Amino acid sequence: MGISEPPGGEQEYSDRSIAIRMSVFYFAVFLSAGLYLPFWPVWLESRGLGPLEISLLYALGRFTRMLTNPLIAHVVDRRGDRRRPLIVLSFGATVAFASYELCSEMWQYGLVAICVGALWGTINPLGDSLALVNARQGRLNYGRVRLWGSISFVLATLAGGRILGVWPESAIFWALLATFAAVFAVCFITPDTRVEARPLRLNVFWRLMTDSRFSLFILASALLQTSHLVVYIFGTLHWRDAGVDDFMIGVLWAEGVVAEIVLFAFGAAVTARFGAAGLMLMAALAGVVRWPLLALSTDLPVLFIAQALHAFTFGAAHLGAMAFLSRAIPPSLSATAQTLHGAVALGLASAVISPMLGGLYAIWGGGAFYAMAVLSIVGGAVAFMAMRRWNGETLEV
Repeated sequence: MGISEPPGGEQEYSDRSIAIRMSVFYFAVFLSAGLYLPFWPVWLESRGLGPLEISLLYALGRFTRMLTNPLIAHVVDRRGDRRRPLIVLSFGATVAFASYELCSEMWQYGLVAICVGALWGTINPLGDSLALVNARQGRLNYGRVRLWGSISFVLATLAGGRILGVWPESAIFWALLATFAAVFAVCFITPDTRVEARPLRLNVFWRLMTDSRFSLFILASALLQTSHLVVYIFGTLHWRDAGVDDFMIGVLWAEGVVAEIVLFAFGAAVTARFGAAGLMLMAALAGVVRWPLLALSTDLPVLFIAQALHAFTFGAAHLGAMAFLSRAIPPSLSATAQTLHGAVALGLASAVISPMLGGLYAIWGGGAFYAMAVLSIVGGAVAFMAMRRWNGETLEV
């Protein structure tokens, strides 16, 4: 069940070419993320939406991802290829995102959020699946390829701060639309690496989720990633209200990802040293420090210290999850497992918690970050339980 060869029996790409193509893919995808995470709430606020409405839209997109992404991924695993589904999904997501400009009522924003969540939410997990299939065969170093996404995130956040310093908030929408179109174009050059097509068996979802080793790792990842929700949804608005200018906000976001890049550059060595669960424990400990710092102060020196910890709260948690999925999941189920991870860790947990955070932030402001520290603590406890149950074997599903 390894990588298949394209028709004609010759290997289509060299290892270097595959690494370059996947690096370009991550670069394009995270240009969008680098504008979306810090600055999309600013555009929504400029259209008259409040904290609760913004958090509800965030939850709608995540909830849709939870429902649709595993089904899409399972169909992809049944086909055995990744590139053509990526092309179709990125085109649909670009068209759906463009529809935001036509919205004026909350129900319209909600409908578009559902469409974008269903189409866009699967693209990064499928890209991760494609990268990990090649990494498992020794054809690329996942951490060094993925860091190009982090580099583009930095550039996008700096550009977003500059855009808001020069143009009105409406410019964020058009910049984001351009990045969506760029992802669609880049999907055409992703490697056409294939795995053996797997018969469609819907019970595979149940078999994965009821395996305690898989479910514990996914739950730990969900808690650790969800602990970022307050900074993702309200970080920029919170710092703006405290008087931090837009360019410096972009610098703060960029700083966090620069720290993440350093970690990813040594990803293989760090993963070999600490293992999947060890990386998640590292993320939990960093969260116990980072989130109270953001709750206590909006002074720039404190913000710079807190943002540097993003390397661990996000980067270590992500590397830990990818290490587990790469070693524990057979290649023929990689897309299904990746999107189950995305559906639970980035979908279900976010969809449930986001609306509550809208009300919490409206009442408590920066104090909402304390709730994120609690999520980090619980995530670390679950990661410790996972570490005791999994010894590095491939799961039989």
